[in-house]
This record gives sequence, structure tokens and C-alpha cells, in this order.
Amino acid sequence: MVEQTRQETSVEVAKRASDYLRGTLLEEMENASPKFDGDSEQLLKFHGVYAQDNRDVRRERSLAGEELEHIFMTRVVVPGGFLTSEQWLALDAASDTVADGTIRLTTRQAIQYHGTIKSGLQSLARQLDEVLMTSFGGCGDVVRNVVMCPDLQIPEADPYIVEVANAIAERFRPTTTAHWEIFVDGQRAASREVVNEHSFYGDTYLPRKFKIAIAHPHENCVDVFAQDLGMIPGSHPSLGEGFTFVVGGGLGRNYAHEHTFARLGEVLGFVPRANVEEVIAAVVDAYKDLGDRTDRKRARLKYVLADAGLEAFRAEIHQRLGYELADALPLPANFDRSDHLGWHGHDDGTWRVGVRVAAGRIRDDETSQTRTALRKIAQALPVKFFLTPQQDIIIDGVSADERPFVDQLLRDASVREAETLGSIERTALACPALPTCGQALTESERVLGSVVTQFESALSARGLERRPVALRMTGCPNGCARPAVAEIGIVGRTKSTYDIYVGGSRQGDRLATLFQEKVKLADLADAVAPLFDAWQSDGMVDEAFGDFANRWSSK
Repeated sequence: MVEQTRQETSVEVAKRASDYLRGTLLEEMENASPKFDGDSEQLLKFHGVYAQDNRDVRRERSLAGEELEHIFMTRVVVPGGFLTSEQWLALDAASDTVADGTIRLTTRQAIQYHGTIKSGLQSLARQLDEVLMTSFGGCGDVVRNVVMCPDLQIPEADPYIVEVANAIAERFRPTTTAHWEIFVDGQRAASREVVNEHSFYGDTYLPRKFKIAIAHPHENCVDVFAQDLGMIPGSHPSLGEGFTFVVGGGLGRNYAHEHTFARLGEVLGFVPRANVEEVIAAVVDAYKDLGDRTDRKRARLKYVLADAGLEAFRAEIHQRLGYELADALPLPANFDRSDHLGWHGHDDGTWRVGVRVAAGRIRDDETSQTRTALRKIAQALPVKFFLTPQQDIIIDGVSADERPFVDQLLRDASVREAETLGSIERTALACPALPTCGQALTESERVLGSVVTQFESALSARGLERRPVALRMTGCPNGCARPAVAEIGIVGRTKSTYDIYVGGSRQGDRLATLFQEKVKLADLADAVAPLFDAWQSDGMVDEAFGDFANRWSSK
């Protein structure tokens, strides 16, 4: 029997025909329609833009025979999460002029704008360009925003790691000038110099997205094992400074496809500082060639590793490099995640303060005026900002004399001090979900506060209110808030129910396991209550909830 050749997906066909991500985007940008058609929605993602609609009014408009309320999400690339005061002020201004008045921080240290209409996309791109920022590469089948621990960027840290991160961001950005032509300049070049796209991208780019994160050697706020490629800094006894490379992580799943699953990365080897870009290019190039282009649900690098095995993939990388990687350094023993909140001093006498941002949404509302406070600080002081993988923000470079001024501005804006936050509230994460995300099955960000209250009340009733628990929530199994490595992961299952996972580790090196399926929103904490009872009575001294839940479930 002759084996049938599997057909590549329509997205692959669209990428190949797009003239390096141009397609008909510019022509559609100029027409009166509030949306883009056909393949253009896929190409938009490479430019950091997702086509969406307001799902709160979708049914009402549909029943009335009206056009959907078409809106767009734009994701701004922020390598390492670093922003100047000038850039922050530009981002703040844009949230009013072309978005919904809020700034959304992501778990990958990027900025998202929601509620932009089609006619505002070019204006936003131009405002970003004026402060040397872009959304290009924020989404799409390319190497995404490079994530790194904020503690690697403090004055005491070795600057070479920041240099490496910036070099990676520059090296793996697509070379096509399509974004400039379509969104910034606003016209297709009549004649343009042919710029060859990177060989590891080609004319169809990657099978799916590719995520890179650089961890601190002593804490794992970036969830380095959940990445396509994770990097842990260290000093090799014979090769000097470099990184342990971890490959093949990824947390997204799909309920309709049983062959999809969450997976933690595996150790590939040690890479000296001078070889970092070369080895990443080999990994990306191998993924370009080996990734599944016939099934986007199973196209991530993690499935290449799962199917072929680590040793086969390592041999593939060695063949492409022409040499073998050194054995990796031992993984860190103390690798608990840090939330980076509160005031911390630097050796040079300056200070930084980590500010909690509930669900990553910076706004002014009846509870606090966080957006106004950050704006006033950026206007008054030449500080730096760092976005964290916990959806929070750090204000850095505050002098000792300026600290009272910053403190007062934050207090006046009713911004909560780190010490006043609840044991779950302090680190809880959520994806945006409804009403904007087209993948969401149910609520996440909008109900996170009530879910945190549920669980903190359950802990308090058992005298456990001072015990920290990492809770993460998503409206679907794609896993944007990384619930698969949380101590408690809450994942949208249907319009009105969630699956509960427990047992992830604080080090991010163990997946949570399914605890209970299809639980209603109001019953989430009650479902986990028996496990809290067991933790209270049978848990060891200082045993983390995730460790206890894992031990309990393995009995």
C-alpha cells in the first residue's frame, strides 16, 4: 500500500504565498472594512496583531443581523522586559489614543493593547516606532520576545547576560521589511533591495512559535522548563561562562486532540557564551525542518522531542553544528520562583520597587490608580521599568532621596504594598480570556479576584492564611498563564466549568496533575478543600502545597 502524503496546512500555503509576510495587508488596511479577510488574519500575527471581536456583544449583534464588533489586540515586543521612562510614557499615551485605556502585561514580559480598531493599527505602530519599539515578531511562527529574569539586569549582575539577550533578540528577528512598509511607512516600496530572510526561517518561517527564556541561576521566575529553549547561566570549569540549554518545553494542549499535551524541557548540554547564537540557530533550523507542518495542533518543538527522543535530537544538533556540546552543569538546587515585589536596595545605593499588578492589567479604576502613579513617576524621574514574568512591574534606579516621593505617589494611588497582599493574591496569574480572546472557553482575568478570595478564605478557615500557594488560571487549555506548572492550576473546560490541576512545583520543574474535572466557578475552592485539610493535618513542616499535593496524589 502506498502511504498517502499528508498535506501541509493552509497557514503554510499562506505564508509561502505572502511575499515574506506582506500578502494583501496593505491593500486591506486602506479599505473601509473594519476587518481583514482570509489569509490576512494569519499574516497579521507575525506583525504582533490578533484579529478579535468583542464577545460580550457577539450574540446580541448576531441576532440583530449586525456586523460583529471587530477589534484587534497588539502585542509589543519588550526584550527582557526593559523599558525607559520615555518608552513607558509613550506606551501609556497610546493606551488612550488607540486602545481601551489599559495596558496589559503578559507572562512573557510583553505589552498588550486591547480594543484597537483597524484604523488605529498604523497609528499605534508609528507611535511605537518613535520610541524604538515594535510589535513585529510579538506573535507568529518566529522566535518570540526573549524573556529574562529581572535580577539579571540589576547593577550587581554581570552585564554579559543582558548583552547575550539583546543579541538573541536582534539575531532572530525576521529581516523582511514588510512591517515597516505596511504599518509604519504605509506604502509598499515601489522597488526595494532584496533582503534575504534568515536561512532558519526561509519563506515559510517556523512550523509554530518558538519561545526563549533566560533564567537566573538561583531562581526560576521565567519558568525555564516550559520554554522551547531555556537558558540557565553558569560557569563551566573548563569552558568558562555560558548556559545550560533546556529544550522541548511547552504547556499548551487541546481538548479535542488527545495527542496534545504539556511537556517540560530536557537538558541539551552546556553552551559557552561565544557559541550561544550559533547553537540557538542550529536548534531553530532543526525545528524548521523537523516540525510538523501538516497539523498546527502538534507543530511545536516539544512534539519533535517527544517523538524522536532527546538523544536523537541532540545528535541532530551535533550534526548541524559539526561538533558535540559539552555536558550540562548540574541544575540549580535552590530554584524557587521569586515574585520581585517590594523594595530592594542595590550595591550602588539606588533602589527598586516591585509593584503588584492584578492579572497584569494596568488601569485606573475605583480600587487604585496604578496607571496614573506610574505615569507621574516616569514624568518626574529618569527611572527604568522592568516587566516581570509574573505580570508585575518593577521601578528601578530610584535614589535614596527619591524613595519617599515614589512611596507617596504609590500610596496616594492606593497601590497595594507587597506586605499587605494575600498569600495567593501575591502571585496569582490569569490570561485575558473573555471578552477578547477568540480561544477562550470561559472567564479568567475578570473572575481572578473572586477566585483568589475563595481560596484565601478556605486557607484562612484552616489557619493556613500565611502559607503561600501559587495559583494560575486560564480560560482554555492553551496555557498562556502557565497553569500546568502551578501548585493549583485552573483551566477553562466549558462555558461554565473548569478543570483543576494540583502538584506543580515552586521550582517549575514538575507538572501539575489533574485533580478534578468540570468544576463550576463558585465551587473551585470547595473542590480543593479536602486537600487543604490533608495539608493542614499531614503536611510536613514548611512543605509547599504543590509538594504535598504531589506526594498525596502519588499514594
